[in-house]
Amino acid sequence: MFEVDWSLNVGQQWNNESLINHLNPEIDLFTSLAKETSKTRKNETFRRCPAHTDFMKNTYVLRSPMDLNLEISIQDEGKKVYSENLNQEWFDLIVDTRFLEDGEKGQSDYPVLGLDFLCSFMVKESILLQVFPAFMHYNDFTSKTTVIPGEFDIFKWVRPVELVFECKNPVTKINIKKGDALSYFKFQTDEVVKVNKSSIPWKEIAICDKLRADNPWKPLKERYNSYQEIKDNDKNI
Repeated sequence: MFEVDWSLNVGQQWNNESLINHLNPEIDLFTSLAKETSKTRKNETFRRCPAHTDFMKNTYVLRSPMDLNLEISIQDEGKKVYSENLNQEWFDLIVDTRFLEDGEKGQSDYPVLGLDFLCSFMVKESILLQVFPAFMHYNDFTSKTTVIPGEFDIFKWVRPVELVFECKNPVTKINIKKGDALSYFKFQTDEVVKVNKSSIPWKEIAICDKLRADNPWKPLKERYNSYQEIKDNDKNI
């Protein structure tokens, strides 16, 4: 069995867990996709296909810890991102609009936003984590956005995974309900993965944050090596 320590935080404030503690959602926010589809797609033929069952192994669903309504209008005459159920303080902490700024925005018909529902992981040996859109769930978020996929080794690099997504329409309203599926996390191993709710690894995150800040576009392999060097010199990590 491969054990993974998982934690969720809301907002980018350093060493601050007040928002997620304030929300205190009474639902499980990180659940097995295979177990869920065994109930929601009961007796479907594709569920017996080994290609499908192998893919579904060790894949987890991230769910929203809160209700969140977004109104988005990205046009030549101006940019607007608004939430009717967040005050300005919470909006600034949760909704990441940096991808709309001139220094970040590329040439695309699909505006990019981030939500700071931040998943962190700690493991005792190397394992690849992959992030996907929640393509087997149907809600307002999944129908109007596409989560940006990615992968990295969560033993060799410890940073929170931000929910970054494209909007399929530059003018849209997205209504997220508490418990809605937002994205999938797949752990690449043949072992059975057991996920344990844990505390946030702030010390490790701080090290990786600094390494990233020093060179934001440094290749992952080089980041892994830099992080390992620091761990080798600090036995408390």
